[in-house]
Order: sequence, then structure tokens, then C-alpha cells
Amino acid sequence: MMKNTICLIALLVFGACTDLDLVPLDAPTSAPFTSKQQFREGVNEGYRMFHWIRDESQNGMTDDFQRRDALDEIKAGTMNAESARVAARWQDKYKGISRMLAIKDQLENQVGILGEKEANVLLGETHFFLASFWSYLISHYGDVPFYEDVLSVDEAFEVSRTDKEVILQTIYDYYDHATEHLPVSYSGQQYVTKGAALAMKARIALYMGDYPKAAESAKACMDLAVYELHPSYSELFLSGTKTSNELIFFIPRSDALNVRIGDADLLPRIHGGWGAKQPTWELLASYECVDGLPIDKSPLFDPQNPFKNRDPRCLATIVPFGSLEEGDGKEASDGSIYMGIEYNPHPDALEVLNANTGEMIYNHDTRANKTFASFNGLLWKKGLDENWKAPTTAENNHIVIRYADVLLMYAEAKMELNEIDNSVLAAINQVRDRAYAQSSFTNPAVTTTNQEELRYIIRNERRAELAFEGLRYMDLIRWRLAHEVLSGHTYGMLDVADLKAKVVDEGLWFWALTPEIDENGFANFNPLIEAGYARTLNVIDFPQRQYLFPIPSEEILLAPGLAPNNEGY
Repeated sequence: MMKNTICLIALLVFGACTDLDLVPLDAPTSAPFTSKQQFREGVNEGYRMFHWIRDESQNGMTDDFQRRDALDEIKAGTMNAESARVAARWQDKYKGISRMLAIKDQLENQVGILGEKEANVLLGETHFFLASFWSYLISHYGDVPFYEDVLSVDEAFEVSRTDKEVILQTIYDYYDHATEHLPVSYSGQQYVTKGAALAMKARIALYMGDYPKAAESAKACMDLAVYELHPSYSELFLSGTKTSNELIFFIPRSDALNVRIGDADLLPRIHGGWGAKQPTWELLASYECVDGLPIDKSPLFDPQNPFKNRDPRCLATIVPFGSLEEGDGKEASDGSIYMGIEYNPHPDALEVLNANTGEMIYNHDTRANKTFASFNGLLWKKGLDENWKAPTTAENNHIVIRYADVLLMYAEAKMELNEIDNSVLAAINQVRDRAYAQSSFTNPAVTTTNQEELRYIIRNERRAELAFEGLRYMDLIRWRLAHEVLSGHTYGMLDVADLKAKVVDEGLWFWALTPEIDENGFANFNPLIEAGYARTLNVIDFPQRQYLFPIPSEEILLAPGLAPNNEGY
């Protein structure tokens, strides 16, 4: 036996970890479990963080995220069958599936170790993990090899691909089994619940365009009446928020147990970070104004103060600067206090205020002082606080799915079915009401029942509500918009001398022009480029083949029945 420190992953409460003697599960085990403890710890393998990696990467896979002028292979259009990401995600999911199948077999054949109810709950968890891992595979790779029993070595070399729609039906069955046997909540140690199974079933149904099933599953989750939106949007994502009735399934982190998060690329340079990973200008432009209109339609939008009069989630997601609302007495050249120190990317702001000491200090976050300060002037705020600063690393929950997402999935599915009623509008406005709750503005409620108008609103609402949560990529994929929005350029500020001469000295900081927003909610920055007010950082391209990941080439070499690869690879 191998000695491991295994953490019982809590769904709502983080529990203690203990040293336990465990059957090693780096591969499917044939060694029989002989105690309740071993069954429990075996199922716990499904909660390991690597199984729940988000669709984000170092250089940003979507139009919401960029890293200076570097490109992720997705946005560069260079993903191929030799990609390390493609191979790693494939291997991780099949490793998880093999583990869960081995445990499922033992649970179904155990005699006298577990009571019927306890065995059924653990089986419910294994079915939840199986459904979730298969969901990732079919949504990202399409048709994949599918099996419901652990394969022998010889069988593994003979596998072929199964139609994803066939696999989807089994995924539904797995989630249904989990829903039947998992509790709504736990009184002690916390694990996946009935609500988690329903919510994740709604997600894969939406990804696969099965709107009736998505609406049904999301509504069933809502009808459990155990989830509600957290009072504060911004506080929900901070490391100090350990529990919330909005969280349906998440992996907790604990610094004491070496389960933590921290990324200096996300922090401002003045706080010891690098300011290298940034929200895009496209994301900033996508947030509506507080009158409910897009920036190119709203009389409230000021391109020189792009955070002014905006959806409060904009200021909670991106570090703001300049004037934020009428009467605040701020100018476009002003910064804002963030983690106790002023953030201001303005080229004339060579010093900024340390609000903790009242002193003016050297500004590391303007390109006039530091060449590698944020290339587009923007920095992430959502989920970050002083706990991220060295030497401490933060304990933010790794959120897999939360109630706001369920509400928006329900609204979208019903909209696509053209079954638009008061429940749809109520779901959307519930999310929006919370966004505006702690601001000086009132939610401009959604009232339209026109399908086309509502489609635009819901898609933009998902972007505003779920930014930086790893969901934008699959939204673009399933809406078949990735090739449009991920082709063109990434954008940023001019070099300092030109920025001063062409923008600042002309009184045009931050944006010299208001970007136009198209029918899909995408911003057009070409007029700024053509007028010499901004620059392109890199060329991006998303070929049609990338709507699916390729099957890893090494897998096809081992199992020729997997050929041919997905089209274009």
C-alpha cells in the first residue's frame, strides 16, 4: 500500500485532511477495497483539481483574455494533434474515467462492507464524475472512444470512436443516476449533491444544443429551492468567501494544505506582480451602460472615462480608473484605489497615492515608467485581493458551477425554444438585480420577449456575469462565433511618445473614439487603429477546424481505429 495525504473535497465546507493508507489510484486498481474508508477515499479521486481545469491558459483562449502580445495556440490558429494541451486534457479525462469505472465495479460488487444507502451515495458520486468527464470529451473532441467497463490492454489498442450523440444519452443516464441517489445537502462533510448533477446535466445539454433537456434540468435545479445568489457579486469570488448558497459545485483551496492559487501575472506591478495577463479591450467594451444600452447607443458612455456609468460588474471585474459616475469629481487622468494603492496607467501619472501611508510613490503600472506594464492599460480585479501578494498565496474557491449560471442557462434554453415567459425574464433580472444591488444605480430590467433581442441580451449577460470563470470559450464554440471574434487582432495602447502626442495631448485619453458594437455584441476597434489612436499587438486567427480539438496523434498511433482525425487535422 502507498501512503497518501488525501483531502476530502468539500462542496460547501472544507473538511480536515488525514494521513490514510490507500490503494494507489494512479491507474485503475484491481486490488479489492476492504473498508469504508478505502471506498470513500477512492471516490475522492474524482475531486482532484486537474480533473476540473478551466478553458483558460497562460496567453488567453478567448476574446476576454490576453497576455501582453503573446498568443495562445487557440488564438494563433496553430492547435494541432501534437499539442501538449490536447494530449493532457485527453489523458486526464480518460484517467479519471478509468479510475471511476474501477471504483464503480467494486461498489456494485462489494459485499457487506457498505450499507445499501452508503453504497448508493458513493455510486451516485462516481456516476457524476463519469458523466462530467465524458461531457468534457464530447464537447471538446466530438466523437471519442466510449466504454463502460475498464478496458484490458488488448482492448485499448482496438478502440474506435463512438458518435457523441450516443455518448450524450449515457451521460444523461449517469447524471440521472446521480440525481436519484445523491442528497440535496449534507449535514457534515460535503460532497457533490443532487443539485450539482442537475446543473451539470443542464450545462452539457446546452453545449450540445439539446434545449428541452437543458431547460428541464436547470428548472429542476432551481426547484430544489436550496440555492440563492450571494448578496455581493465581487465578494463571492474572493478568498475570504469560503461558503455561499450560490455555489453548487466547487473545489475549495487551503493554503495550510498546499491547495492554493496565485499568479503574479495577474497582479499589478505596484503590488509585486507583473500585470502581464489582462482583460481585453473587447471585454471592457462589452459591458452595457447603466441605462441598459450598449456603449455605442448609450448617451451615458464617455470613451475618455470608459468605466463611467457602466454595469457594476465591469468595475468588479476590471480595475477601474478615471471618473466612474456623475458628480464624483474625478477626471479621466485620475486613478482609483485598489488594494490600498492607486492604480493609474495614465502616462503622466509617474507617481500614485499609497492610501495606507498617504504618500506618493513611484508608479510601476504606467508604461511611461515601466515598458512591460499592462500593454492595454487594463488589469483583472475579479477574485483578486491582498491575499494574492507574495509571500502569501490565496485560497479562492475553484468554482465549477454556480446558481447564476443555472439561471442564465434556463433563460437561454427557454429563449432558444421560443418559450419566453415571465419565468425567463425573472431568471435574467434576478442575476442583474444582484449585480446592481450594492451600487448607486438600479438595474435597467429586461422586459423584451422578442427572441432575437433576448438572444443578444442573454449572451451578453453571460459574458458580463461569468467573465474570467473559464466559460467564455465554450460559449463561443457552441454559438459558432469563435471564427468571427477570434480572427483579426489583439489591441493595446500606443507607445508612450505617440500616446502622449496623439491621445493625451489632444484630450482623448483613454479611448479617443467610441467602438461600435455589432449584432453579436462584438466591438470594432479598427477605427481607432486607422486614426492612429491605438495599435495592434498581434494577429489572431481561428480556423474552422478548431471548433473541435484534434484526437492526439499519439493516441491514433496506438489505436489506429481512432483515425481519421477530426476534419482539418
